[in-house]
Amino acid sequence: MKPQLLHLSSSPWSERARWALQSRRVDYQPRTYKPLLGEPELRWRLRKWSGPVSVPVLLTADGALGDSWQIAQFAARHGSGPELFPAADLARIEAWNTLSEQGLAAGRALSLARVLRDPAALAELLPPALRGVPGMEAVAAGGVRRTLAKYGASAEGNTEALAAVLEKLRDDLAHSPSTATPRTLLAEFSYADITMAQVLVFVRPPATGLKIGRANRAAFDDAALATRFADLLAWRDALYAQYRGAPPPRP
Repeated sequence: MKPQLLHLSSSPWSERARWALQSRRVDYQPRTYKPLLGEPELRWRLRKWSGPVSVPVLLTADGALGDSWQIAQFAARHGSGPELFPAADLARIEAWNTLSEQGLAAGRALSLARVLRDPAALAELLPPALRGVPGMEAVAAGGVRRTLAKYGASAEGNTEALAAVLEKLRDDLAHSPSTATPRTLLAEFSYADITMAQVLVFVRPPATGLKIGRANRAAFDDAALATRFADLLAWRDALYAQYRGAPPPRP
C-alpha cells in the first residue's frame, strides 16, 4: 500500500510532512483534506471520537500517523536521502520542533484574526462555486472562528510570542556548527531546519511549497516582523532553493 497523505495545501503543518517525505524520497499519494466534510473519516482513521483532530495524517499499511513529527520519522525509517534525525541530535531536534509549534500557534492566531477582517480572504476559503453566494462569507468566518476555538488561540501576546521564537532561531543559527550555504541548525540539513523554517510562513509565506490565495497570503504577511527578521526570511528562501524539491502533482 502506497502511503496516502491527508493534507492542506496552505498549511505549514502539512508542509513539514510533505517536505520530510519528499526529502527522504518516500513514494506517497497526496490527498487534499476537506474540513468538516472530511472529519468523520479522519476520526475513524485516527480512532479518535472526541476532541480536536487535524491534518496532516499519513495513512500507512500499519495505521494512521497523526502529526508532522510522526510522519517525518516514518520518512526517516522508510525513505532514503538526507538523514533527518541524526541519533546524537534527536533531543535537540525535538526541542526545535516544540519551539516551532509555539511559533506556529502564535502565527496562526495572528493570521486568522486578519482573515476574519478581510472579506476577500474569507471568500478564498470557500469552494469557487460558492464564492459570491449570499451568506457564504459568514459560513467561512464561522469556520475560521471554529479553528481559533479548536486550538484555544489567545487574542493577546501572539506577536511577542512569534518574535521570541524567531529571535531564538536567529541565535541558534548564529551559533550553529554548520559551514554550509545556507547555514543549517545542525552540521547538516535535518528536520530541525524543516520545522523551524515553517514558523516564517506567518511572517511572509514562501513563494513555493504552499498553495495560498492572494488575499490569504496578504493576511499571513506581517510587514513589521518581515522587516525585523528579513535575514531569517532570506535564510528560509535559500533553504527552500537548496533543499526543497518540486512539490508532487496536486490530486
